[in-house]
Amino acid sequence: MIMLRFVLLSLIISPQFIEVINLFNKFLTQALFPAILVFGDSAVDTGNNNFINTIISPNRADHPPYGRDFPSHKLNGRFSNGKLVPDFLADTLGLKESVPPFLDPRLSDKDLITGVCFGSAGSGYDDLTSKTTKAIPMSKQVEYFKKYIERVTSIVGEKKAKDIIRKALVVINSGTNDFVINYYDLPTRRL
Repeated sequence: MIMLRFVLLSLIISPQFIEVINLFNKFLTQALFPAILVFGDSAVDTGNNNFINTIISPNRADHPPYGRDFPSHKLNGRFSNGKLVPDFLADTLGLKESVPPFLDPRLSDKDLITGVCFGSAGSGYDDLTSKTTKAIPMSKQVEYFKKYIERVTSIVGEKKAKDIIRKALVVINSGTNDFVINYYDLPTRRL
């Protein structure tokens, strides 16, 4: 079962999967998914860390070269000079050009309804990892998701909100920081 999940996850982020979605989108009048919801670390953080106090500046992407090749050519909180995998997926699926961070105070209702990113650079599955870097831990990302549900429900109603969430594409990319910042580095933890 774990291997099947790994294969499915690998397919989702593969270029071939994106090409298949492109083909389907040409023949569909409606998007395959109504929203994209993203959880994880720096590989998917679309800017949430710009709205929190992190312990070290490398956990923020609010300085060059970040954003240089993004469509707006502006700093945007992504740990890339351009788009991240969630942005490519959202664009390919016809949802939106890029996935906004949930913590952005300028988040519009339309952006909220079509999906957001809860991810935070420096986070991991283990909340202790995030304590070290002052990133948003996975447990807090889940709390933000619950707030997301409340906000979407207040905009479109309970029935439509449940439908959006049930059919949304969920992207999770995390765990690398758990290996980098682990119990060998943290003397407060033992096996």
